[in-house]
Formats: sequence, structure tokens, C-alpha cells
Amino acid sequence: MKHLALLLILIGTASAADDRLHPTIAGGREWSAQWEAERVVGSYARDPSDAIFHNEDGELRIGGGIAEVKAGRTRLKVFTPKETAGWRNVEMTIYARRGALARKLDYQAFYLSARSGERHNDDVPCEGTSYHATARFDGTCGFKKELWHTGGYTALRPDPAPKFWPTVPEGRWIGMKFVCRNCDGDTHVRLQLYLDPEERGVWQLVSDVTDAGGWRGEKPGCDRAQDAILTEARPAVYFRTDFVDVELKKFAVREIAPLP
Repeated sequence: MKHLALLLILIGTASAADDRLHPTIAGGREWSAQWEAERVVGSYARDPSDAIFHNEDGELRIGGGIAEVKAGRTRLKVFTPKETAGWRNVEMTIYARRGALARKLDYQAFYLSARSGERHNDDVPCEGTSYHATARFDGTCGFKKELWHTGGYTALRPDPAPKFWPTVPEGRWIGMKFVCRNCDGDTHVRLQLYLDPEERGVWQLVSDVTDAGGWRGEKPGCDRAQDAILTEARPAVYFRTDFVDVELKKFAVREIAPLP
């Protein structure tokens, strides 16, 4: 516990009685998962009870406030309607409980991702944009940027990334919160990752990075600068994990104000 106490001294602690670190901007959108009623959402299908919520790989079983999916390429996306602007400055929240691994991967993690295109696949590689906040199963916590699919991934930042714990614990609810917002007159992007490791509503800032340029993807592509800063609104945000059983609750997205 000594390393955890030291980490909190160095990077601080944040809490909010209503689970919100930042207020919703005037007129801003709010989305929260309505998972009380029992239902099943199939692979690559929209939730029949929520037109902007989309499940990808695997059968998502919902009920009693919890969504459960077996190990696969789990992607749970929240879209914006076609006639509206995409998600831009957001505070995203989810609680996840890790189950059994089906495969072990070096990049395995819980991710919250913002400023994404609708799809990430080889057919539409230029839609593959995102800022990814990642709580990796090797214990490190940080961010990756994706400029196109799949050659546009950056290295993890900060470098070295803080190691919050030996691993994301199995069988325990973990709160994860990602704040992604423009700063410096909409020219740069501030990224902050918070964790609630004991499900107590106390949010601990564990990683904090500003994309001010120079954060380069692996390869050039899609006519974007190799260190492009993703300042624009995009149509989707999502939760991701790979090849692990997972239960989820309290998934929410809100529009917040940018920094000056």
C-alpha cells in the first residue's frame, strides 16, 4: 500500500458527491446506460431500447443495471444521431468487473475511448481515430492516440506510464473515468484518467497528458499529419476490452466545457 499512498500524494485525489467531476455544459448532451430491463443485444447490433447504443462482438446480456459479455473483442459504442454534431469535450464514466481471461495479450486493458469514427476496420481505415484512456492489465495507466486503423497508433503516454497496481483486480468492481477536452484555444487536447478502485465514489487522478503535437503514430496514413491533434468532434465514444469476461454498470457520457 506504500506505493499507492505515494502515488496519491504525487497526483492527487478528486471526488464528487454526484459522481461528476465537471458540470455538463449548458445545452450539452447527457447519455447514461438504462440497463434495468432485461434484454439481449446481439453481435453488431443496436440496443432495441436505446437507438444510439451499439454492441459489437459477442452477445450482450442486460438486466438489473448490469451488462455482461463473454470474452471476445468487446466494443460498446455510444453514437450521436446523424443530424447532430459528434462527441467532442466529454467526461466518460464506467464501472467494470473483470472475469476470466480467454487469451492473454500484452496490450490487454479496460479502455474508454473518445473522438472515434463510427467504425474501426480495414474497410474504412480513416474512420479509425480515437484518444484511448487505458487501465492495462499489467498495472500501467495512460493514453494512446489512434490516427488511422491500424498503422496510426502512437506509443503509450506518459512515458514511463504510472503503474497504479500490479494488475486490474479480478472479480472486483473498478470505476474508470476519462476526461477528454480541448485546451489552449481549441488547439491542443487535455486527457485525464481517474480510477475509483474501491467503488466508493472517490476518484483518484492516475494519469494526465496534454497532446500539444509531436505525439506520432507508427506510420503515416489517411492524409493526416503523423502527429495530428484530434481537436474536432467525432461521432462515437466507446468502452473496449479484449478476450476477457466482463460485467459493466453505470456507463455514462456527458458534454463538458473545454479548457481555456
